[in-house]
Amino acid sequence: MRSLPIAMQLIRRTMGTRRGFFLNVLLPAIALSVIAGLFSSLQADKEIIAVSNADRGAFGAYMLDIVNQDSLYEVSIQTDLTGKQIREAVAAGDADAAIFIPADFTERLLAGEQPQPVLYRWTEQLWNASLLSSLEAQARSMAASVELLQAASSGAAPDSGKLSELLEQQERPAVSLEHTPMKLGVVAANPMMIGVILLFLMLLVSQSVGFIMEDREMRTMQRMYTAPLRALDIALGNYLGSILVGTIQLVLVLSLTYFVFGYSPGVSFGAMLLVLECFMLAAIGVMTAVGGLVRNAQQLSQINLLIVTPTSMISGCFFPLSMMPEFLQKLANFMPQKWALQAVDRLSTGAGLLDVAQPILILMLFAVVLLIFGAAVLRPSHQ
Repeated sequence: MRSLPIAMQLIRRTMGTRRGFFLNVLLPAIALSVIAGLFSSLQADKEIIAVSNADRGAFGAYMLDIVNQDSLYEVSIQTDLTGKQIREAVAAGDADAAIFIPADFTERLLAGEQPQPVLYRWTEQLWNASLLSSLEAQARSMAASVELLQAASSGAAPDSGKLSELLEQQERPAVSLEHTPMKLGVVAANPMMIGVILLFLMLLVSQSVGFIMEDREMRTMQRMYTAPLRALDIALGNYLGSILVGTIQLVLVLSLTYFVFGYSPGVSFGAMLLVLECFMLAAIGVMTAVGGLVRNAQQLSQINLLIVTPTSMISGCFFPLSMMPEFLQKLANFMPQKWALQAVDRLSTGAGLLDVAQPILILMLFAVVLLIFGAAVLRPSHQ
């Protein structure tokens, strides 16, 4: 096949030397795999919440039970610690946050006030802001329960027996929850790591297309077109070389990510490789089409900054697509990253390859259309 020498030449230019293999293949793969390993370890850890209850009343014990039942955090019960001592525990790094229930918590609630548990935190983050909001909501609910009992007893102090009965009923709500699995996996809610891999692939593909642009700029492509080769053979050689280089890089990245650093979104190695391979073909089409519209490799690198990162953001690579406005969600349908994320997300729910046939076919359609367009426009300069 006359396209193979062109493909092999592109591979040699990319990774034919030790320096090229280290800088273009090994170093990016190791860096991305380390990021995946760190991301996986951060996901597995729960925030440690230290709780000290100085209140000896019913409401203090009830608040302590609510916090202890929360599965989102690792709760550490600290008995007989003052507010100052538990705050120092947060400052020393022994806990990510601390909750202190004051000694007069129940007394103030029975007096008609709305006391709040004290939350100590080193910095304000999304998870501890959510925890504070939950604590405040529970305190308001307790105050409303006291008002209800006072109204039932004509303004008198609530009976301790009725108060205990009410708290027991609140712990056993009449409405029960039933978990129903949805067709949404872990990727739709937290696409960051897969999005970084997609961004990484597009940048690597851009590097391969940059070599093709260099041939065009240095008039190497002009000499290739004077040889007894068809334009189709030259285009296929360039595409095949880019595909082989990208496949080697992709296999290395996934091997390190899966088998060395232990990160997996719940998708098998083979299925992930298939989806990312289809996405890589679409990415080569995108970069080739863009390369045919600019004059040199420097302009291509500048255009990439205006294409790769913005399209990745619009496609939901860094935050859930559902958080974006409706018109951006519709615009994401024209980005290959969106369909790759959708395929990986469906696979993470236990779906088979037939269930992701639609996004894979759309990725292949991106590849075919854009590669044909790129082959038509990525030709030697007429100057």
